[in-house]
Amino acid sequence: MIHTLIGARVLIGLVFAVSVFTKLRSRGAFAAFRSSVADMRLLPASLAGPVAAGVVAAELAIPVLLLVPGATAAGFVVAVLLLAVFSTGIARVLAAGTAASCRCFGVSAAPFGRHHLYRNGVLAAIATAGLIAAIRAPGTGTDPGGAAITAGAAAVAALVVIMLDDIVELFRADQPTAGPRR
Repeated sequence: MIHTLIGARVLIGLVFAVSVFTKLRSRGAFAAFRSSVADMRLLPASLAGPVAAGVVAAELAIPVLLLVPGATAAGFVVAVLLLAVFSTGIARVLAAGTAASCRCFGVSAAPFGRHHLYRNGVLAAIATAGLIAAIRAPGTGTDPGGAAITAGAAAVAALVVIMLDDIVELFRADQPTAGPRR
């Protein structure tokens, strides 16, 4: 159970920390994110700025709560709730056929797709597992080697989540094929 807790804390914490960093690394990055919120056409354009700021604040709360002793469960709850809100928005964008790009991890031209829903579902499941582990075994110790291996594997998994749009793009069936090599 402790390895589930460690893995979930690292994976969810890193995913949301990188998400916040890529949105706040410059004024231009935040402006692009704010524009992407407006491009989703889920709310009046005048609310795009406040909603974008609220999203970043909620995303920032997650890694902070996951690091604070005694607040880990709250961090997982916020993550699950935020992922549910994100998934609802993405599903509405996809259903409406709105051309909007995912700015989940900074500058990206990748349009929203079903893989974003799958990603959020997997992240929500991991956060839920982390929540259960935090409730059942909050102070249980572990061996340092096992903890390091779990944390390392979770960091690699977080990297896959963060790079998902690029990975999907590599395997898209409608990509032009390269001509013969000479």
